Amino acid sequence: MNLFPTALIVLGLALTVSFASREEFYQVIDSHLHLGQELGPDVETTFKSGRLWIVRLRENSPLHLTGSFRRLRGGEKSYRFLDRLRGTFGRRAPLIRTTLAGIQRARIQNDVELLSAFETRRAGTAGNRSAIALVAERLRSLGFELSLSCYAPEVCNVIAERRGLAEPSAVTVVMAHLDSVGETHAGADDNASGVAALLEIGRVMADVPLRKTLRLVVTNGEEDGLLGSVFYAKELERQETLGAIGLLVNMDMIGYNQNGILELETSAEREGLARWMAQLVHQYTSLTAKVSIGAWGSDHVPFLRRGVPAVLTIQNWDTKNPCYHEACDTPEKLNYSYITEVARLNTAAVLTKDLE
Repeated sequence: MNLFPTALIVLGLALTVSFASREEFYQVIDSHLHLGQELGPDVETTFKSGRLWIVRLRENSPLHLTGSFRRLRGGEKSYRFLDRLRGTFGRRAPLIRTTLAGIQRARIQNDVELLSAFETRRAGTAGNRSAIALVAERLRSLGFELSLSCYAPEVCNVIAERRGLAEPSAVTVVMAHLDSVGETHAGADDNASGVAALLEIGRVMADVPLRKTLRLVVTNGEEDGLLGSVFYAKELERQETLGAIGLLVNMDMIGYNQNGILELETSAEREGLARWMAQLVHQYTSLTAKVSIGAWGSDHVPFLRRGVPAVLTIQNWDTKNPCYHEACDTPEKLNYSYITEVARLNTAAVLTKDLE
């Protein structure tokens, strides 16, 4: 057994004692703080691994009032998943392996470069509208049925569907956000990488017979506060169709990595889902899975809050892209083999889920 679960059990006991003495423990939910800024004397780090960073704030600290911290909800943990199944993953494994073999690294790299060539993809800009139109046309050309979900005039999510042959009312979702923070010809990792992987998944799945409906969702406005995903989740909630989603996989920042670790982030209630995905990581890719419980900061969150089984696939935060939200987030800095492996994982997840 690795040391992470043991360490977290000890941490949990410490939290129980500390809450009794009115000391406050919080999770850091500000991406920029992970770049190493000094937090100051009011903050003491008690646990930090990957996406999960737990701190103790001094009793009278005003920092808990900021958006950078969230009081612990229970069940937060982070650990490498080291169990490796032997044999194959059910009777669909041959189809999965054949489909995965069709995923092409060069196509993913080309799409990252294509999306990064826009002057900006910031939501509401002309570049963003052009990028949305490009992605929509690509998915339409693959045979997906297209619709738009717009939370503001000309600021839209793209919804692309292939209806299932046997259970069309059961839906599997793959999601990635297209917008960037607005740096010129940047946003390669965040999140052209996720959209490029989504497009490649759509391409290799275009002719695969699926029992359930596959829905590819390219969201907008993630960098402005998850605006597109919140809008779309509320839209499905009003339509009473959220319950149709059996699996939602979000891809955000999957382009930069130095250690072969992929984080699978979800809520405490969905830890089993992350562990299921981790089995697939080890079955179908060369990566190592790390489970992170305590979801924050990306488009899976609005769906988790509404009970949808959702998981984020994201680069290991311990070797996070140093160009995060900077003009240097450009295509030549990315690890395209890593992106390809994430695309392989999420294709395997779709196909495995399709037979359940």
